Amino acid sequence: MIGHLSHVFWYELGRNFRRRGFLFATFGIPMIAMIAYLGYRLLNTETAASTPPPPMVQVDPFGSIRHAGYIDLSGRFTAAEGTGARITRYANRAEVEAALSAGVIDVYYVIAADYMQTGRVELVMPRFSMNLVADALIRELILRQLSQGVDQGVFERLVEPAIITQINLQRDASGQTASNFDTDFLMVYIFAVTLMMSVFMTNGYLMQTVIEEKETRMIEMLVSSMRPTQLLAGKILALGALGLLQVASWLGAVVLLGRLAATDQGGTLAALATLQLDPGRVVLLVVYFVFGYLFFAAAYGIVGAISSSMQEGPQFAVIFTLPAVIPLYFLSLFIASPDAPLPVILSLFPVTAPISMVMRLTLISVPAWQFVVSLGLLGLLDVLMIWLAGRLFRVQSLLAGHSPRWRDLPKLLRNG
Repeated sequence: MIGHLSHVFWYELGRNFRRRGFLFATFGIPMIAMIAYLGYRLLNTETAASTPPPPMVQVDPFGSIRHAGYIDLSGRFTAAEGTGARITRYANRAEVEAALSAGVIDVYYVIAADYMQTGRVELVMPRFSMNLVADALIRELILRQLSQGVDQGVFERLVEPAIITQINLQRDASGQTASNFDTDFLMVYIFAVTLMMSVFMTNGYLMQTVIEEKETRMIEMLVSSMRPTQLLAGKILALGALGLLQVASWLGAVVLLGRLAATDQGGTLAALATLQLDPGRVVLLVVYFVFGYLFFAAAYGIVGAISSSMQEGPQFAVIFTLPAVIPLYFLSLFIASPDAPLPVILSLFPVTAPISMVMRLTLISVPAWQFVVSLGLLGLLDVLMIWLAGRLFRVQSLLAGHSPRWRDLPKLLRNG
C-alpha cells in the first residue's frame, strides 16, 4: 500500500509542480511584485536626482485673513505679540467697524467681557466666506498673553495636551495591543487570502486531475493496479506539499517587500517588516492550513469522483467554497473586535474555522480552549469528509462514465 501511495505522491508532485499556472502563481507573482517595486524605487531615485526640489511653500497658519482687528471688552488682552502684526487692537466698535468698511482689516473679533468665565469670542466679517472663518489669529493672541511667565514645556502641553494611542480592550484583554486599522487590515487580508487561494488552487488541481483521468479513461488503468483510496491519499499529500510551498513563497515575498519599503518611504507596507509571530503561533497557522486543506481536499475529491466533466466539477465545488469565505465578509469586525461573539463562533465552526482562526491569530492571542474546541471540531469534520470521499472514491463512481444521480449517493456510501 505504501509503495502505491508513494508512486502516486511523487507522480502528482512532479506533474503539478510543472504546471505553468502553479509555477506562475507560486514564483511568478512574487517575482513580478518584487520587480515592480524595485523598478518603482529606481524610477523615483532617478527622478529625484535629475529634478531640482520644488521651492518650499510656506503655509500661512492664518488662512486668507491678511489683517484682522479686535476689541477687548474683558480688559485682559492689550497687545498682539507673536501674531506678525496681523492683528490690531481697537478701542471700540466704532473704530473697528470703520477700519472694516475702509478695507484696512478683513475681519474683527470681539472678546466678551466675561471671556474668562465663558470663553466667548465673536467673529465679524463684511460678508460670509468660509476662507475667513478662522480663529488662528485670536487664538494665538490669547494663548500668548495668558501664558506669559509660563514654562515653554508647560505651554506646549497646554496647546497640545494629549497624543492619544488607542488600546482596544475588546480586541486584546491584556490592554497591550495598540490598534492601527490600515496595518491590521493589510496583515489580516494577506494571511486570509493567502490561505484561501493556496487551499482552493491546490485542491482545484486535485479535482481537475481526477476529472481529466476519468475523461481520458486513464483512471481505469490506475484503479486496476491500486485501490482508489490509495490514489486519493497520494494526490492529497502531494498537493498539500505544493500548497505549503506556495504559502511560504507568498508570505516570504510579502515580508521581503515590507523590509524594502521600510528603508524607503515607509507606509502601511513597511509595517509588515515589523511583523513578528512567535514560533508557537506559526505552528498553529500551519496546523490550520493542514486541517483546512484536508477538509477541502476531501471535498474536492468527492466533487471529482461524482463529476464527469470539467464544466460540472466547479459547479459542485461552490457548495463548499462559498461557506468557507464567509469570514471575509466580516473582515472589519475581525479587525476591530476579534474576540466579539461572531468572530469567535466563526472560528469554532469547522467550515469557517481555518480562515477565521488565521485572521484572529494575526491580531491577538487566542484562548487555549478555543483552539481545543476549534481543532477538535475541524478534525472530526476532516475525518468525516475523508471517510465520505473514500466511500465515493470507489470503482463504481470512478468508472461509471457519468455523474451518479443524487438518489444513488446513499447506495454508493453504503456499499463497497
